[in-house]
Amino acid sequence: MAAHGGRIASAEVRRAGWWKRGITPERIAPVVAGAILLAIWELYVRTQLPAFVATPIGIVMAIPATVASPMFWSDAAVSLGSIVQGVAIGTVAGILVGVAMGRVRELDWFLSTYIRALYALPLIALVPIVILWVGYQPAARLIIVAISAFLPVAVTTADGTRAIPREYLDVGKMFGAKARHVWFGIALPTALPHIVTGIELGFARGITNAIAVEVLASVRGMGMSVFEKSGQLNENASLVYVLALAIFAVGIRTLMVRSRQRLAPWYSR
Repeated sequence: MAAHGGRIASAEVRRAGWWKRGITPERIAPVVAGAILLAIWELYVRTQLPAFVATPIGIVMAIPATVASPMFWSDAAVSLGSIVQGVAIGTVAGILVGVAMGRVRELDWFLSTYIRALYALPLIALVPIVILWVGYQPAARLIIVAISAFLPVAVTTADGTRAIPREYLDVGKMFGAKARHVWFGIALPTALPHIVTGIELGFARGITNAIAVEVLASVRGMGMSVFEKSGQLNENASLVYVLALAIFAVGIRTLMVRSRQRLAPWYSR
């Protein structure tokens, strides 16, 4: 009986310890800050601004009707599908160019300045040019998203392949590694954490630029719906789309963090 009581007590202690570990100041702080900001937003709009301005409660109430609309899912499929496709294209091209820049010094001399200059440039400035090339078509969105992903992936991959420890290359030479083995057997795995970081940045820039292209080029998607619903003074429904985009962005970031931990467990960041 005493042993049974001891096991129950130890189980209760473990549960209590898990509960205390789960509720930490680090986890509570964002929740408290968010609740305060939402309360200020709600009160300020209700007391100072017109009734059509979005409020947190209004957004929550607009979620069921907006999400139940077939147009919402059609827009989400078009926009998010184009973002994923563009990031995939930009990532493959960025990895190939980045590894080449990191391993071939002469190629780095030719390309590095231009790629870094474009990386620093707000890509929204290229939207009118791309529209002139391909017209007011979904292809404009795909091109801008692909460039948005290509630039950070190329830069981070090049930096990662340059940072290979010298002893890795020496061991490869000792075992007769050829250039392709060094590139894809040593350089690429070493640069994996940098590549994942580049993909994460590519998604962040791609989402922003895709929405901008949809508005500027009148391309059907979530960005165009946000613009239309705001023009109809239906700001609560408009911000439901924005909330969906934010959830997608957070999900991508979580996936990238997990991928980095799985692919490069030695890399703590």
